[in-house]
Amino acid sequence: MTETGNGDAPVWVPVLLELSRTAGHDLRNALNGLVVSLEVVRSRSDRLDPQVQPFVAQAVDQSEESVRLAEGSIALLHLVLSAVDSDGALRIHGEPGHGVRIESTEEEAVRAVKALGPFTARSAVTAEMRDASVILRVLDKAGETEESND
Repeated sequence: MTETGNGDAPVWVPVLLELSRTAGHDLRNALNGLVVSLEVVRSRSDRLDPQVQPFVAQAVDQSEESVRLAEGSIALLHLVLSAVDSDGALRIHGEPGHGVRIESTEEEAVRAVKALGPFTARSAVTAEMRDASVILRVLDKAGETEESND
């Protein structure tokens, strides 16, 4: 299905963008509720068994990290959808060193690189912006890019 609307992206792209926007909103709301509830528990944790208190603190920290990771996942989905051209093809290309370049708008690229920060901090993945594209690379265990087999 590659029908386009108004010479822009195919008509299915706005549908997927709306679906991902709605899903992202619902995910954020659920995680926000979790974070708020855990903050209440933490604020009252002095009344809990002292052996439980570190677990409460860890649960709060992990819930906040879950929010950041969810934001990164949502941003990656939006980035890929923004790379669909008017023919329905993805403007995504391989890069040397196990990388991928995802063409986007400058605004979407800035947002994606920022939101992908928690992933890059936790794993052997880098995200950088070049022009209106995002370059993602998977690093080897030594922290250097692997040689491309393309």
